[in-house]
Formats: sequence, C-alpha cells, structure tokens
Amino acid sequence: MRRLEDTTAVVTGGGSGIGAASARRLAAEGAAVAVVDLHSAAAQETADDIRRAGGLAAAFEADVRDRSRMQEVVAEIVTRFGDVGVVFTGAGVSGARIDSHELSEQDWRGVLDINLSGTFFTIQAALPSMLRRGGGSIVTCGSTSSFIATQGGLAPYRASKGGVKMLTQTLAVEYASHGIRVNSVCPGAVKTNLSSNTAAIVPTAGTVRNPSKPLNVPLGRYGEPEEIAAVVAFLASSDASYVTGQAILADGGVTAE
Repeated sequence: MRRLEDTTAVVTGGGSGIGAASARRLAAEGAAVAVVDLHSAAAQETADDIRRAGGLAAAFEADVRDRSRMQEVVAEIVTRFGDVGVVFTGAGVSGARIDSHELSEQDWRGVLDINLSGTFFTIQAALPSMLRRGGGSIVTCGSTSSFIATQGGLAPYRASKGGVKMLTQTLAVEYASHGIRVNSVCPGAVKTNLSSNTAAIVPTAGTVRNPSKPLNVPLGRYGEPEEIAAVVAFLASSDASYVTGQAILADGGVTAE
C-alpha cells in the first residue's frame, strides 16, 4: 500500500527500534521521511536503508529535550520536503529500576524530560507546519504503562507514559477542528535496545527487559518493532480518518488479562 504519497513524515527516535521500523514503514507507504535521532550515525543508517529500498529520507541529529533545536530541525525538514503531514514521537527511554524513595532528581528528570517534554516539544515544533498544510496525523508512543503498573516500580517511566496518554487526548480535542488527528500507539514488551539506550542517558538505569526470559504474554512472545510500526502507519493514514484521541494497545494481550 502507498497510503502516504506526497506526505512529509517526521519520526523521532528513528535511529533504532520502533522508531527505525516506523520510519521504514512510513517510507514504504510513500512518505518522505525525516529520521530524527540523538545519534546522527543511527539516523543516517535508517535513512540510508530507506533510500536503498527506493524511498525518500533524510537524517537529522537532534535532542528532543531541546525545544529550540526541534524547531530548527522542523524548519529544515519543511524546507527540504514540504509541510509536515505525519509525526511519530518514537524517542524515549525506559528509566531506572530503583525504589521510588531512592530515586535521584536525575533519575526522575532524565526520563520525564525525554518521554514527556520531548514528545511535547516535537509536536509543538511541527504543529505550525501541520496547520499551514490544513491537517495531518500525530502518533505518540505510549506504553502498556500508560494503563497499568504491573509489578510496580519504574515510577518516572510510568508517570511519563501516563502523561503521554493524556497529552494525546488533550491535543486531539484541541486540534480536531483543524483536521489534525492525534493518537497514541501503546506497545507492550517489544524486542528493542531501549534499555541500553536508556543507560547512556540515565546512568543508574538497569536492564528492564531480557528477551531470553519467558514472558507472561497471552500471545506467548515478544513483539517485533515492525508490528508496532504497522499500527503507526495505520494511525498515520486516511484509513484511520475517524480515529483521534485514542491509545491503541499493541501488547500481545497483556492488558486483556
């Protein structure tokens, strides 16, 4: 399918994991994809993959915590590809598995600043372009932790993802009259390098998930990044034209139990 022809898509966290898979999928659907990542080499690798597959993409280095830089990057993207029609805020970290009474300020802010503030700064930077275009689709990256707190712990991560869910609903209502839909994809356990990426930013973070260990998931396995990317592509496309303000779980059935 080519549901996103003549559309400019911005993907943060596009250098790895769900972000990279989503960038590739949106490009396969016909979008010109701006791959944004804190690590320029990783962003470039995803963009190169897309171009080798016949798609259109460019890499941009940016830290989503830097509001001014995100505004600069979006301006560069608009100059290169045209006004933004799709945004996927894939940049995120998991956080430290530390008892809440022992969390440092760095532990707390390190996660909230990226997962929640970074999501907002990305969307805020893109909104003027989307308004000029006359509409579009924003997809945030939530989590099962937007809904449940299985086993407790990870307070900054769970707080950030709960915040992303409410931010998604708020923006969906605020911008519905402008033709801008805002939804959230909420993955469960997915095979990514989220934990190692987190450790580079939140030094006290430990390994959150170990794909070699069995999971209590009704479908009996970890998800693949490409499976989440498929949901992102649906929400980005006109096939989801009457869907806004929703948090779509893609968790193998975990929250159904």
